[in-house]
Parts: sequence; C-alpha cells; structure tokens
Amino acid sequence: MSKRSRFPQRVRARETLVGPWMSIPHPMVVEMMAQAGPDFLLIDGEHAPITPQALPALLPAADQQDLPVIYRVAWNRIELIKAALDSGVAGLMVPMINSAAEAAEAIAAAKYPPMGKRGMGAWRASNYYLDDGAYVERANQDTLMVLQIETKEAIRDIKAIAQVPGIDALFIGPADLSRSLGLASTAPEAELRKAYAQVVRAAERNGIAAGIDVVSPDYAAIYREIGFTFMTFGTDFGFIIDAGKASLKKFRAKIKAA
Repeated sequence: MSKRSRFPQRVRARETLVGPWMSIPHPMVVEMMAQAGPDFLLIDGEHAPITPQALPALLPAADQQDLPVIYRVAWNRIELIKAALDSGVAGLMVPMINSAAEAAEAIAAAKYPPMGKRGMGAWRASNYYLDDGAYVERANQDTLMVLQIETKEAIRDIKAIAQVPGIDALFIGPADLSRSLGLASTAPEAELRKAYAQVVRAAERNGIAAGIDVVSPDYAAIYREIGFTFMTFGTDFGFIIDAGKASLKKFRAKIKAA
C-alpha cells in the first residue's frame, strides 16, 4: 500500500505525523521537500501565491515521490474546495472555521451526494475520467478534511464543530488564535494551553485527530503531551534561509580558523 493511500487512515488513527509548509510554487521545491522525509506536504493557498490552478503543475512531482499533499484553500468557498479536489490533492485544510455551520459548509463542499454537494468533474483526480467510477466511489472516504480553529468564536463552539460528520482533524493556528484571544505571544502558556486542551478533548470525544502548527521544536513535546498528533513544522523558504545561514556561518568559521 502506498504512502498516500495509507495517509488518511494514519491521520484518523491519530498516529504522530509531521509535515512542512510549501509556499514556493515550483515542482522542484516539491521534489526537494520530499527528500527531507516528511509524512505529508502542506501546500499553502491562503498566505502564499499558490492558487488551485497551480496545483496540476505541482502535484505530479508529489505523486512521483508518493508524498501525500494537503492543500490549504484561501477561504471556505465551494469553488476553491472543488477546484483543489478535482486537481487530485489527498486532502484539504480550510481556514477560519468559526462555527458548526461553517464546518458543515466546508464538509458539504468537499463531499459527493448524499453526504455533500460536490459536483462531478474530478478531471485529474480521476485520472482524466478513466477511473472516474472508482474515484467517486471512494472519494468521500479517502479525502482528508482538516478544519482550522483560529478564533475565540471557534473555541466557544468547539464541541458543536467537532460533532460535524466528515471532519478528520481539527487544526489550530496558534498565531491567529492567540491574537483573537488578546494574547501577545504564541508560547504555550496557561491561557493558550487551556484553549488547546478544549480542542483536543472535543476532537478525542468525536474520534478525530487534533493538529497544530509547531513554530519551535521546543514546543513539540508539550504539544504531544496535550494530545496533538497532526503537526506542521517548518516552511520551504525557512529551510532554505536557515540552512543557508548555518552553512555560511560554518564556512566563514573555517576560513577564520585557517
């Protein structure tokens, strides 16, 4: 069984998984990120210049490396969700889900009837309609849906949000959530931990995973202890900058020591 085909089951089984963010829209970046050994790649369409229309040029590189791709849409809109799924991503992340009603809208847009209202036309996802029947039969089950919890309104409605059928993971964006709660820092201090624990408990009660963006390796053990299993860490541009700085620093030290 391929890495991609096992991916939804691994998320739902709450295995500890980690993947980086991709913001540079080039297939070479996909190939290089795959070499780092992530469990998945999260392509950002919200805060990076990667629209659903760019996905067909990027996804073949991920497929070649058997790397599952989750795409974050810019907003909870049916046309964005539909276009990304038709291109063949393994799953979607939908930002700024603030209520159970908004969660239901996102799930409905991503699922075929009778579960949802996704329209027929999965051109690339169905291998250009050569495997359309098999794809449609499995799509509702195989497509991973990750909804972002990023506001105090979402925390207030978290029990109802987590009960919406079709959600595979609730994912916290610490920066937006801390700002919404009026906090100056994203460090996992008492008030943030309380909110995090609410999300994790709601997810666990409904048999779904809880995820979070990890901005520092120092937080990884803390988040795992709270109960998060689906984590993002690092970005393509961050890896380039950090590795470049470290390599140049090492090189210059060698010159001085000569």
